[in-house]
Amino acid sequence: MELPFTELEIDEFLAAFEGCTLPKERWTHGAHLLTGACYVYELGEAAALEKMRVCVRRYNESAGGKNTETSGYHETITVMWIKLLDGLRRESGPMARAAFAALAVERFVGRRDIFREYYDFDLVGSTEARLGWVEPTLKGLDS
Repeated sequence: MELPFTELEIDEFLAAFEGCTLPKERWTHGAHLLTGACYVYELGEAAALEKMRVCVRRYNESAGGKNTETSGYHETITVMWIKLLDGLRRESGPMARAAFAALAVERFVGRRDIFREYYDFDLVGSTEARLGWVEPTLKGLDS
């Protein structure tokens, strides 16, 4: 499934995600990255993180999922990705939102398991990490 490319397509995509009308098959790893990148670009790290928390939980439930100790929203993975996207934003210099979103997807879409560089345990399966932020155990996110 192709991701939006233009500013207008991105606006439409984000509206569908936030309005819980985005088809579930379009909510891919790349779509998560694009959304997080747009939020970081527009809002900064802290507000982007809060918006992702709210919107991902709501979207999961609207798509028939549940946010529990074992499924759905994962706090540590979300925080990690927002921090990585914010770091990319700081290092990338001025550019349009669509260009930044494309850069973020290009840089990270093939690196779904990047968390293995930062954590020495099963991050995805950890209930503690799903429910709350767990600091990286191998290296800091600013490395």
